[in-house]
Amino acid sequence: MKHIFTIFTFAFFAVFVIAQEVPNNSFELWQTADEGHEDPVSWGTANSTTNVFPIDKVTTEKSSDAYDGGFAAMLTSKTVLTFVAPGFITLGQFDIDLWTQVTSITGGIQYNLYPDKLTAFVKYAPAEGDFFRLGMWMLRDDGTEVPDTVATALYDGAEALDEYTFISVDVDYRNEFEPEILNIIAISSNPDNPVAGSILHIDKIELEYSTGIVNYQASKLSVFPNPASDYITINSFFKDSDVLIYDILGNLVKKQTSYQGQKITVSNLKAGQYIVRISKN
Repeated sequence: MKHIFTIFTFAFFAVFVIAQEVPNNSFELWQTADEGHEDPVSWGTANSTTNVFPIDKVTTEKSSDAYDGGFAAMLTSKTVLTFVAPGFITLGQFDIDLWTQVTSITGGIQYNLYPDKLTAFVKYAPAEGDFFRLGMWMLRDDGTEVPDTVATALYDGAEALDEYTFISVDVDYRNEFEPEILNIIAISSNPDNPVAGSILHIDKIELEYSTGIVNYQASKLSVFPNPASDYITINSFFKDSDVLIYDILGNLVKKQTSYQGQKITVSNLKAGQYIVRISKN
């Protein structure tokens, strides 16, 4: 009885994959740019390009019409000079040449977990024939000019949504590489043919994970006991692998290289939930 009590209440070691947080995912934090407009913290927009004299157009704005918390991001497609610029947010860098209308999206944030789904809450008022896009991609920097694409998720929505609606998109893994870079985008119009007047409200963008270790070999993985108080063992398929244990804040707390099936001691870890990541060599 004492041993059972220890496992479940004193040294609870649950093996769950916990989401690395999408920064400022509910758009509560905003910062004022030199041009006077506000941008959501951690997100890139087109405002620094479109909100300049004589254009003075802000396509991404803070809105009090929110699903979660006090604010959401409102993306509006507006006519800029001779073309339409959609409202846009990205975890990377967004650039546009106003004269050639050539756009580019680069970069993102460091990220090395394996989400199953991209989710968000949205409202949409489309101009005729238009649609919004929510998407993400994860990349591996292989040293070349164009990084390998590890996974993508894409959702296009043309339906008018008067109330906040939950959107969920499956992540499609293209290969077995480990992701290193994450970018998420949302855009108020068809990026190839934007229409002025489309308005997208977006809030609470998240990445969802399954219980267990999320990667292409997940079905072959067994970690036991779970919960645990003294040690964990991983099934023999993962011999010669590296085992990394993270706390829920993403801090690496234990590492076992070239795992050969031996018991991994966890009795020195604090009670709580942890992420176990397996990298098969």
